[in-house]
Amino acid sequence: MDFSLTQIFSNIWSIAMVVVFFGGSIFVHELGHFLAALWRGLKVDRFSIGFGPRLLGWTKNGIDYRISLFPLGGYVALPQLADMRGIEGEGSDIKQLPQITYTDKVIVASAGAVFNIIFAFIIATVLWQVKVPTAEQNTNSIIGHVSQTVETSDGIVAVSPAKKAGLQIGDRITKIDGYKIETFMDLQQYIAIGSKVADDGQRIAELEIDRNGENLNFTLNPIISKQTNRRLIGIQPSHTLIIHTVVPNSPASEVGLQTGDIITSVNGVKPYSVTHYRDLIKAASNNAVEIQIARSDESGSETSKTLNATPQTIKIDTDGNEIEAIGISIFTGKQSYIKVPPQELIVDTVIKTYSNLKALVSPKSDINLSDMSGPVGIARMIYQTSQIDFRLMLWVIVMINVGLAIFNMLPIPVLDGGHIAFATIAKIQNKPLPINFIASVQGSFMVILLGMICYITFFDASRWNKEAKDEQTYKERVNKQIEWVFEKPESLKSN
Repeated sequence: MDFSLTQIFSNIWSIAMVVVFFGGSIFVHELGHFLAALWRGLKVDRFSIGFGPRLLGWTKNGIDYRISLFPLGGYVALPQLADMRGIEGEGSDIKQLPQITYTDKVIVASAGAVFNIIFAFIIATVLWQVKVPTAEQNTNSIIGHVSQTVETSDGIVAVSPAKKAGLQIGDRITKIDGYKIETFMDLQQYIAIGSKVADDGQRIAELEIDRNGENLNFTLNPIISKQTNRRLIGIQPSHTLIIHTVVPNSPASEVGLQTGDIITSVNGVKPYSVTHYRDLIKAASNNAVEIQIARSDESGSETSKTLNATPQTIKIDTDGNEIEAIGISIFTGKQSYIKVPPQELIVDTVIKTYSNLKALVSPKSDINLSDMSGPVGIARMIYQTSQIDFRLMLWVIVMINVGLAIFNMLPIPVLDGGHIAFATIAKIQNKPLPINFIASVQGSFMVILLGMICYITFFDASRWNKEAKDEQTYKERVNKQIEWVFEKPESLKSN
């Protein structure tokens, strides 16, 4: 384990970001309720971050400001909006307080979500100005590789849906099930949450493809992946192939390939990904391949060169595995920067959040509650992205706040949308709902909500454990790698 000062400070920083931005998102939500309640003249019993027993706090102007034991959210105790004494503890007697209007209830209940959207918009505006770093693969929806086979969740190796349907390397996917596709991340998400099913029970994904300027339509039958337990079709993203290192005394070194060279073609074919490149090298069967590169000089001028290298079969690890190679390693895409106007980022996040919720409740989708992220999963996402780049973390915070706003406006008792639903029912029937009825329903749904959070947290922890095991497996595989050794061509061997 790395106990270096750099790692320690990195962990402290990431934990601080979780506290500041995850806790801050909750605080902003509750602040919205609080300020709206003061504006509309409602009685405020307490402002609490977290649920359960009071840990610390202070009282001012009759309001108990507190931090509570269970950091699963927070609340503002507003007895005139909803009687939450069974959940929040003792408070003002609602019968002795003046009635508030339906407008008051709607404004105060929705203010939390409004503040989350405002907070998200402010952060999105900052991101618009500074740009967000991302891998090149996340900036387009071009297919870089079509898998021949995929392994299903029940362990069966089958022809990949993409191969079976006739998708090709270089195809640009423009729509999936009617959703517009801009990036490969969009593509993966909408495949995973798809809910279309044929009459015979097979899963369906309807794709629109741009192939060399021609619009084509394909219907695929996604499988459930053994690795992710999600729908997939068996494709990988495209990216620019930039040479990272050149192995000394290798065919690549002998013909003059250099770090930074961009591979533009192999035997006349444009390689769209590392996997595609390796397939092209393998297809050469150790015969000379013509590699075209683009090379930039110090002034930034770019020149094109064509070089011929002969691949060799070499051992790559202690298990004896072999590959055909010319002696280069490749960057998996160059660093890109995206600049999205704040309103577009907010709208896109709303659409994706809605799509996820729609998939969650659809009996035809393969998404269920265990696929959602709870407090642990969200905190870990903030932690991980903060260690990569602060701007990526802010992007996640935008998504979290939009999701928090939408989730809280669902018409479920305990949530803000539930308060509005109760108020609307009371207005329609022109009389208030029984206090005991509201309290019972609120208490019951609070138990359900806490149970749901515990359920999701279990799977969050399971995913965390699986990621740790995968990382360990990757390290073990890396440790088995050996130095690549190439034989000099006969023409270059000394007599």
